[in-house]
Amino acid sequence: MSANLLLEELDIKAMPQIEVEKMLNVLLLRKSKGFSQFELSFLMGQRDFYVRDVENPNHTLVYAVPFTNIFRQIFDCDVQAIVPDINSRPSYSIRILEATDESNKIFYRAVKQIEGKDWELIDEFGTEEKDVLLEFEESGIFSTEEMVKNWVLDKIEAGYFDSAKNALQIFKDCSAELEGKVRPLFLADALKACNGTKGLPKLAKKKDRNGRFVYTKSL
Repeated sequence: MSANLLLEELDIKAMPQIEVEKMLNVLLLRKSKGFSQFELSFLMGQRDFYVRDVENPNHTLVYAVPFTNIFRQIFDCDVQAIVPDINSRPSYSIRILEATDESNKIFYRAVKQIEGKDWELIDEFGTEEKDVLLEFEESGIFSTEEMVKNWVLDKIEAGYFDSAKNALQIFKDCSAELEGKVRPLFLADALKACNGTKGLPKLAKKKDRNGRFVYTKSL
């Protein structure tokens, strides 16, 4: 965020503090993993812009309680990394500031002040493009888009998708079997491409009883 942008404090009092902090905790966790807003929505089994809407302080959407366990599986963390202790001492305050750049793109800056200390930056964020690829904190080998696509096709042929699988389960299985880190975006694109055209098999996408998208081979 440019230092020249005019920052205005948002009124976030209408939203419970625990929800604001939970949103910020998940934001930091997803960025540490290199997951975009779209990629985290995909792994959660939700619509494309679910996380984008939650991370918009002007939006009323929040992470429902059942997502806490899903986040624990996605980020391999404990509950305390997601759900804050708002009664901890010393007390603290959180503010979210908003700025609009020359192209009318909105940015947010979250800051925190522990009692008796100065304000410190939590993070800066805004709306991300659906196909953005964030940097991984860890270095290493990465699976290519072609490798992920071939893995999906092989799994369809092997009967893996004969029973419904949610995105997180597919991602974990793919990550375990391929050499290198897997981009959730590549997996989402590979699953979407299997629509029965261009000689490719067809996967059906539907919601399960828990409200998560699942994928299964169409007959």
